[in-house]
Amino acid sequence: MAYTTLLWVLFALLLPYYFRPLIHNLLNHRANAKYAREHNCHPPKVHLTKTVFPFSIVNVYQFARAAASKRHINHFLDQVQRFGNTRVYSSPLFIGHAIVSIEPEIIKTILATNFADWELGKVRHEAFSALLGDGIFTSDGKVWEHARALLRPQFVKDQISDLNDLEIHFQDLLSILTAPGEGQVVELHKLFLSYTMDTSTSSLFGESVFSLRRRGGDGVGESFQDDFDYAQLAMGYRLVVWGYHLLYRPRRLPKALKRIHDYVDEFVDRAIQRQRVEKKEEGKYVFLEELAKATQDRKVLRDQTLSVMIAGRDTTATLLSWVFWLLSKNPKMWGKLRQEVLYEVGKELPNYQQLKDCRYLKWVINEALRLYPVVPINFRYCNKNTTLPIGGGPSGDLPMFVPKGSRVVYSVYALHRRTDIYGADADEFRPERWGEMTPRAWEYLPFNGGPRICIGQQMALITASYTIVRMVQEFRAVEDADIVREQVLTNIGLTLSPANGTPVRLYRDVE
Repeated sequence: MAYTTLLWVLFALLLPYYFRPLIHNLLNHRANAKYAREHNCHPPKVHLTKTVFPFSIVNVYQFARAAASKRHINHFLDQVQRFGNTRVYSSPLFIGHAIVSIEPEIIKTILATNFADWELGKVRHEAFSALLGDGIFTSDGKVWEHARALLRPQFVKDQISDLNDLEIHFQDLLSILTAPGEGQVVELHKLFLSYTMDTSTSSLFGESVFSLRRRGGDGVGESFQDDFDYAQLAMGYRLVVWGYHLLYRPRRLPKALKRIHDYVDEFVDRAIQRQRVEKKEEGKYVFLEELAKATQDRKVLRDQTLSVMIAGRDTTATLLSWVFWLLSKNPKMWGKLRQEVLYEVGKELPNYQQLKDCRYLKWVINEALRLYPVVPINFRYCNKNTTLPIGGGPSGDLPMFVPKGSRVVYSVYALHRRTDIYGADADEFRPERWGEMTPRAWEYLPFNGGPRICIGQQMALITASYTIVRMVQEFRAVEDADIVREQVLTNIGLTLSPANGTPVRLYRDVE
């Protein structure tokens, strides 16, 4: 009897939790219908999937399985191509609405036109905040506005166009690339991560961790990079399992996060101390010291610094990896790029304007970002009842009602492979397409768009451009050394990177 009573008590306690969404939806149904009529909204045209089962469990399981085999991006692309450019899920018991779309007008609406109606939501913050705190990539509303205002002055042209520091670290990279000898296989992806760790810590902290010089060592700088990479991998898995991220608690993560935060905090404390006791003399620009002029809140400084590190380090390393992965498989395009670089720049160190003037270089980067955008899948939650401009009505060209709390998932990766935008060869690497076409607004979004457009995009592009030019100057040829010829595999993480790395053979230029 006591056992039966306990079961009834548990049932009574859990009943409100599980049926709260149902009760909420029933109470709001009439108000929502009125809002939809007032805004001339129509039922979704395509793929309205109604189910009493929690959509998230089924889809998270499928996506997680694909992620475990490094095929999550292609799994998502297959789903979009199977069900069309917009798919609406409706579950009366659990989630209300979830919309998956690669329509430029819908993406424009949530990122720009109706920006105030949409936010990252608590899932992103809960998944990433252990590493990034309340940084610019995890926050919404006033917190995000404050972070953006703090960081914007740090990315002016004078800061990103100073290339002197890059050459120091490129020489470290070059010494490693040439050490194995002519035509030996080198794995570029890991080296690019170390290279951009060195360049980013130099500009952020005022001193580099010099991870390229300490490869294979056990110093603090080497440990920091290992912990940083591991933490990002863990954050990526947390995001994959969506609302179940709190169940993913690997043992190594707390210690890795503590070491990361302790390491950055040392530089934060130095920057604060210098602001208190001395005036900084004119000299090398140091991000953290400049940021400390605006705030001396240690947590704010750490959170924003780590966010910028991801923007400056991982974005650039990922872009470089895909560029060389693609060029190694397309020797003719490497030859065209080399011809342009030697004509426009020669063998001297490139300057800012020369990098901007290399047209084919820009096409190569654009095409790499089109095929492998840094952030392939993203999402937003609506914080109020709102509408989307298309998706409703018999032809799908009328407004569609979106109830508060709904989620829109959009994929730049899938958008960039739409054949109706980029042609029948949309899956192919062909830089020349950028001399033949210009995508309309919101059809090409390698760095997102709207008020939350990537604040560090110019820094990433200039660093990548400089590095590509210097590699082209130093090596006459690059060959593919990837023995894996199956479907492209990608890592789970905060950025899209090749799971098999970027193994290549490099051949030095001969005077």
